[in-house]
This record gives sequence, C-alpha cells and structure tokens, in this order.
Amino acid sequence: MSNINLPFLTFFVITFFLIFLKLIIRHRPTKIPIKSRHVLITGGSSGIGLALARQAAAEGARVTILARDLNKLEKAKSSIRLSTGIEVNIVSADVRDFDAIKEAVERVGPVDVLVCNQGVIIAQEIEDLEMEEVKSMIDVNLLGTVNLVKAVLPGMRNRADRKPVSIMFMSSQAGQVKSLDDELFQKTVHVFVFNPGS
Repeated sequence: MSNINLPFLTFFVITFFLIFLKLIIRHRPTKIPIKSRHVLITGGSSGIGLALARQAAAEGARVTILARDLNKLEKAKSSIRLSTGIEVNIVSADVRDFDAIKEAVERVGPVDVLVCNQGVIIAQEIEDLEMEEVKSMIDVNLLGTVNLVKAVLPGMRNRADRKPVSIMFMSSQAGQVKSLDDELFQKTVHVFVFNPGS
C-alpha cells in the first residue's frame, strides 16, 4: 500500500514545489511613479515621443525631450505648454554621436526614466535599399540606443536615493517585420518576430 501512494505523493510534492517556485520567482511588474521624476524621451519632437512627453508632463514628471531638429523641438515644447501648461526641457542632439549624447545627459542632470523612442525607417522594399540607407537606420535605431543607455546608466547606477529607475525601449520591429512579410508574402517567404524571454 505504501508503494501505491509513493508515486502519487512524489507527484504531489513535486507539483506543489514547482507551483511554489513559480509564485516566488515570477517576474512582477513594477510601476515606477514619474511624478517629480526626470523623464528623458528621445524622438520627442513628434509622434509617439511627443505624446509620451505630453502625458509624462501632465502626470507631474520633469520632462526633457531630445531630437535633432531644434525647430521641431521648439514646436513640440510649445505644443506641450499649450496642452498641459507645463514647461519641458528640450535638447538638440544626434543619438548617433555618443559624445553629444553624453554631454546632453550631463547638462540635463540625472535621468530617472529613459525612453529610447528615436527611430528611422526607409519605407521601400528591402531589395531596393542601398546599404548606406541600411547603415543609417542601424546607426540611429540600434547604436543610438546603445549610446543613450551608455550615457545615462552611470547616473542611474550611482544614485544616492536608490529610488527605482527605468529604461524603456520603443521599437518598430513588428512594423518592419509586417512590412517585410507583406513584401515577400507572394513569394512564399514568411517572416516572424521571436522574442525569447519576453
């Protein structure tokens, strides 16, 4: 009789242990309050970046938007002021230039939340793209993000207040894959996005 219950008991103990491990180890989302925190948003002069900047300002964050075009930045700053009554900081810098980004981060002060929202895409079939155009997209979308993180990370790690900080990556990867999938669908080439660990 004890032999009959042993497999059941073993199964029950292992199942309970695995469920217990899942409960204590699982990733729990962290809500990082942004009121009175410094939020740096790249690509903040238009589109999603501008909308995020407007929302963060409305929620009480100290917002800095970064983009290359100073005229667009000025218009975005004015737009945010008109819609929220709040002033935001603007910084004109090219994310491809690490020294310029490092200087910009030093100028605006410690960053609590970094939103890497910059991005470019040249909308044409991949076979028709020049390699220089591909390199330009990689420089902005990938290396620009590395430059940003590398510039803000020391300040985030060495904080005296130990409040949670955050880095957010915006990506047009799904859009790029959809575009490529549409382009190649008739040729029976299928394109997928796989995000291991997501």
